[in-house]
Amino acid sequence: MNDFNIKIEYKHVPRFDSGSDESVDYLESEGYVIIKNALTANEASKTLDLLWDYLENLGTGIDRTNPLTWSDDKWPTCAHGGIIPSYGIGHSEAQWFVRGVPNVKKAFAKVWETNDLLTSFDGVSLWRPWNIDPSWKTQSGQAWFHIDQHPISKPGKQCIQGLINLLPTSKEIGGNVVIPKSHNFFKDIPEEYKERVERLPLDIDHFRFPHDDPKLSSEPAVMAHMEPGDMLLWDSRTIHCSSSGSSLPEGTNDLIRAASLICMMPKELSSKEILEKRIHAAENLVSTTNWTNDFRNADEFPIILEAENRDQYKWPKKPNLSDYQKELIA
Repeated sequence: MNDFNIKIEYKHVPRFDSGSDESVDYLESEGYVIIKNALTANEASKTLDLLWDYLENLGTGIDRTNPLTWSDDKWPTCAHGGIIPSYGIGHSEAQWFVRGVPNVKKAFAKVWETNDLLTSFDGVSLWRPWNIDPSWKTQSGQAWFHIDQHPISKPGKQCIQGLINLLPTSKEIGGNVVIPKSHNFFKDIPEEYKERVERLPLDIDHFRFPHDDPKLSSEPAVMAHMEPGDMLLWDSRTIHCSSSGSSLPEGTNDLIRAASLICMMPKELSSKEILEKRIHAAENLVSTTNWTNDFRNADEFPIILEAENRDQYKWPKKPNLSDYQKELIA
């Protein structure tokens, strides 16, 4: 798979048990890791069904059985990579179901060596079949290779991001892409990109690399094969993106990619003020970014505030959470 001057290799990489020493060793070495069966196949299928419930209950006329109803005027506003960040998605039944699966937390608990974790109130990434509407095809990887951690205000290891795959993956469909070992470049970015970093506000963590940056070809870019229920974890310092594939089977008329975004970080990193904001967010269905210790309201993203049809969506009801799930809030 070629994307501009970057070779993206669709690859069957090692898959590790959740909570294993080997998974953490691989993550530390490569900057990413695949956790096998973070969800069972049945749990992944249930999550996808719950996501369809969320979409259909937005009240815009979406019907999971009819792709002609998935048009942009009905579909919730998407950011890069087909990510749905707002309209209550972070507190949908689907997202809370995923967070309530112990095997998911187990992977993060091993990374941070603590069970006292908080969850992000992230959204999801959904790809509609672009053979029906070419405008549904998401960006190519070369266009937005980035890291999600400010090189100055957030030094060192700060966050491990994650997504749980809900559908079969393939080279033709595309998916997330990582540059192995690229987290090791992070410490040198402030000097190498002095002017670029100086222009980046300290509270903005999204840092993009030039298309011809040699770091992007320091190792072959990897698009890892994932089974439904597998979870991809990556260090926020690791250069990554998502990239659409090249073709779809004729007659494709279903979602081609579905991924639940999730991040868990130690509670001890969050101030009392942040904890109070998180409690308020859960009460009021406020979605956030991946950071649990730095409150970023995804409902205030410019792409959401500027959406012409943002008032048409019916937000989900406040979910009934178990004690296990409530502990992940604050």
